[in-house]
Amino acid sequence: MTGTRDALTLMRQASVLTAADFAAPVVDRAALAACGPELADADVDALEALSVEVLGVEDPVRHHSRRWCLEEIARWLSRFPGTTWQQRWLASGIQDAARAFSEASNARRYRLVKGVAVLICCGVLHPDADWLVRHKFVDLYPLYQSCREPERFVLLAKLLRDQGADDRIVGMAMRHLVMMLVSAAKTIDEIAAEDLIAHHWRLKARFNKMPITPLEALWRVMHDQHMIEGPARLRAAVQFRQLTVEELVDRHGLVHRPMRDLLVEYFRHRAPGTDYSTLSNQVYWLGELFWGDLERHQPGITSLSLPPQVADAWKRRIATRPDGTVRQERYALLNAVRAFYADINHWAYEDPARWAVWAAPCPVTKGDLAARRKHQGEVKARMHARTRTLAPALPHLTAVARARRDHARTLLATARTTEPGTAFAVDGRSYLRVACKTKQARQVLVQATPAGDARPFDAVAEERESFWAWAAIEVLRLSGLRIEEMMELTHLSIRRYTQPGGEIVPLLQIAPSKIDAERVFPITPELAHVLAQVVTRVRGANGVIPSCSRYDIHERVYGPPLPHLFQRTVGSGHQVFSPETVRNWISRTLERSPVYDTDGTLISFTPHDFRRLFATDVVNTGLPIHIAAAILGHTSLDTTRSYAAIYPEETLRTYQAYIHSRRQDRPGEEYREPTSEEWADFERHFTLRKVAYGNCDRPYGSPCAHEHACVRCPMLRAEPSRLPLMRELEENLDARITEARGRQWLGEVAGLEQTLIALRAKTAHVERLLGEGVSDAPAPMS
Repeated sequence: MTGTRDALTLMRQASVLTAADFAAPVVDRAALAACGPELADADVDALEALSVEVLGVEDPVRHHSRRWCLEEIARWLSRFPGTTWQQRWLASGIQDAARAFSEASNARRYRLVKGVAVLICCGVLHPDADWLVRHKFVDLYPLYQSCREPERFVLLAKLLRDQGADDRIVGMAMRHLVMMLVSAAKTIDEIAAEDLIAHHWRLKARFNKMPITPLEALWRVMHDQHMIEGPARLRAAVQFRQLTVEELVDRHGLVHRPMRDLLVEYFRHRAPGTDYSTLSNQVYWLGELFWGDLERHQPGITSLSLPPQVADAWKRRIATRPDGTVRQERYALLNAVRAFYADINHWAYEDPARWAVWAAPCPVTKGDLAARRKHQGEVKARMHARTRTLAPALPHLTAVARARRDHARTLLATARTTEPGTAFAVDGRSYLRVACKTKQARQVLVQATPAGDARPFDAVAEERESFWAWAAIEVLRLSGLRIEEMMELTHLSIRRYTQPGGEIVPLLQIAPSKIDAERVFPITPELAHVLAQVVTRVRGANGVIPSCSRYDIHERVYGPPLPHLFQRTVGSGHQVFSPETVRNWISRTLERSPVYDTDGTLISFTPHDFRRLFATDVVNTGLPIHIAAAILGHTSLDTTRSYAAIYPEETLRTYQAYIHSRRQDRPGEEYREPTSEEWADFERHFTLRKVAYGNCDRPYGSPCAHEHACVRCPMLRAEPSRLPLMRELEENLDARITEARGRQWLGEVAGLEQTLIALRAKTAHVERLLGEGVSDAPAPMS
C-alpha cells in the first residue's frame, strides 16, 4: 500500500469525527424533566400504587420492602428543587457522581438503589445512559423486562437465540436495550439505528475495547425484523467510511478558496480511475504537503506559478519529516506535484476557459528527480538484503508454526478430558487444569507448571490462534498472495478444471481489482492440503461455510456477503479476520522460538515478506521471470525483479456479481470470448501437463523453458504416488554415474549429478508430503 503514516493518521481522525457526529442521537431532556407531572407532589402512597399497577402485587414481605425503598428514595429526592421526581433527580447532581449514593451506609444505599429501580420501571425516572453504564443495577434489567413490553423482550430474546447467540450475549443485549429505552424514554418500536450507534460509541468511550458482539447481535435481529434502517451490520454503520473528494480536501483547511476548488475539481477527474487509498494519499500530498505547506510559509499565496526561491525552499522542507528523519516518499511526492502541473497544463489546451488560468511552469524539474534512480536502487538493495536475511529463517518459522499447532491441538484435547485441579503432561511439558470462575463452557483454562510467573490461559483460544497462524503462514508462503488477496479468498475462489482425460486440476482464482488483473493458477498439493483444512474448520453444522462481509481497510467499504475462508465466529455472527490480526499471529508464533541475525538483531516477518520470498525462490530455482510475474500478478517484470461446498443460488449469484463488478474496472479485451482454436489450445496445454513423475505447474500460455528436463525443473509437481518410480530413477542414476566415472565421461557425470541432486530434493519433498497426509487426489475443498 502506498502512502504515509501522516496521511493514515489524518484519515482516521477525520473518519472518527464523522462517525461520532452521525451517531449522536437527539434526546429531549426538557421532555424527560416533565415526565410524570401528575406525580409532581405525589406522596409515597401514590408512588406505591403506581408500582403495584406496573409491577403487580407480590407477597406481603416483598410489598413492604418495596414501600420501604420508595420511602427512602422519596426522602432523598425531596431534598432537591424541582416539581417532578425527574427534575429533582437531575438537580441532585447524582448523574455526575462517580458512585451513586456514596454517602449512605450499605443498607441505606441498597434501599436507595432498589427505590431508583422501581421508579425507573414505573417511568418516573429516566437516568442518562452514561450513568446506567457506569453503575451496575443488577436487578433493574430483568425487572424492567418483566413489566415493560414483556412480550417484545421475550420475542427479541428468542430471535437472538435463533440467530445463534448464547445466554450471555442475549443477556447483555437485553441489558443494553433497557439502557437505551430508559435514558430516551422510548418504547422498543421507537428505538432507531441512531440509538444503537450512539450506545456503541458510549460503550467504546467507557471501556475502550468494549466488545461489539451484544449490540451487533441486537442490531442484526432488529434489522432483520425491519425495526431499524441502515446496513445489515452495526460494524458497517460505525466503521470508518470513504470520504468524498470535498471532505478529503477540506480536512487540510486550505485558506485560498479558488485553490481549494481547483483541487476538488482536479481530483474529481482523477477519482474514477484511482482506488480510494491512492486518491486519499494524493490529496494528502497536494493538499497538505504541497499547497498547505506553501500557505503556512508564504501567507497570501494565490498562484501556482512559484518563484524559484519559494519552490527551492519548499523542496528542502519536504525532504525531511518534522522530526528530522528523511521522508522516504519524497520522490513520490515530487512526482505527484509534477503530474498535477502536467495535467493542468494539458487540460488548459483542451478546455482553456476552465484550466488556462491555472497553467504554470512546474516547480519540479527533471534535475529534482535525477537522484530517484539511486533512491530506488537503495530501496531495492534493502529489500534484497532483507530477503536474504529472512530466507534461512523461513523453514524455522514454518516448523515452529506447525509444532505450535500440533501442540495446541493435543493440549486442548487432553485438557478437555482432565478434571479441574488435575495435572497432566503434553509433549514433555507439565500443565494444570484450572477451574473457570464463571460458567462459560467455552474456555478451557490451563496453566504451565511450575507456575512461576505463568498465568492461566485458554487452551481453546490458543488452539484457534495456532491453527490460523499456521494456515496464514502456509497460504502466504505457498501462493505468494498479497495479504489483502488472502483475506479475500472465498470457498468459491477454489475452482476445479476437469481435463479431457478426466483428471481434476484444482485452481485458485484471485479476484480482479481496479488496479490488479484477475488471475488463476494451479493449486499445489501442499496448498490444497492447507486450504482443505481451512474449509473443514470454517464449515458450519450444515456443511456450508457461512457468508459474511469483508471490510476493506484501504477502500473503506464492505464487500458483499461471501463464504470467506479466513473468518471467525463473533457472538452469533461471523467476521473476516483483519490484516493486523494476521500480523499479530505471525509475531506471536515467532516469539515461541525467536530467530536472530548474525549481528544479534531479532528477525521478524511481515505478510509481504512471504511474497518476496516466494518470488525469490521461484525465480532462483529456474522459473522464467515472466511466468513468476504472471503468478504474482505483476504488470511489470521490473517489479518481479525487485522481489526476486454447495451453496444456495443466491450466494453463487452474489459471488458472480462480485467478480463481475470487479471486472468492470479492467480493460474489456481481457474478457473477450475465446475462439475455438484458443479453447482447443487451452485444453491441449492442460493435457500436456501430465508427465511421468507428476504434473507440470507452468501457467497456461507459457512454454516449457527447460526442454522437458522435468526432474530438474522447478515447475514439476511431483506426486506422492510416484515415489517408487522416483526411487527407481535414483538407483538408475547412481548406476549411470558409476558407469560414466569408469569410462571417464566427466561431462556426463556432472550432468547426471545435477539431475540426481534435483531428484533427491523432490524425493525428500514427496516424503514430507506423505508424512503430512498429502496425497495425489485433490483435497476435499468443496
